[in-house]
Amino acid sequence: MPIPYQPSAELLLAFGFVAHRSPPGQVRHSRPSACGQETIVLYADGEMTLLESVNGQLLYCFQGRVASEAELRVLLRQVNWPAEVATTVAS
Repeated sequence: MPIPYQPSAELLLAFGFVAHRSPPGQVRHSRPSACGQETIVLYADGEMTLLESVNGQLLYCFQGRVASEAELRVLLRQVNWPAEVATTVAS
């Protein structure tokens, strides 16, 4: 069985996610969305969960594993989340 891919904290930060305190065995990153909040939870066993909170309701978009960064980007697009690297404008 192939080793599942988990995105690095740096990649999630580039996608606009911010790390949050998490219980042991998991790492949580969230970012605001157009109508709520998107959260990726990474588990020590290689699983991940994508959660979206919209108007105070929690929607479970995905729970499972991906094999690569490319597959993660496809998954993000499938659940209608931006999969591009965030850019900041210097002032």
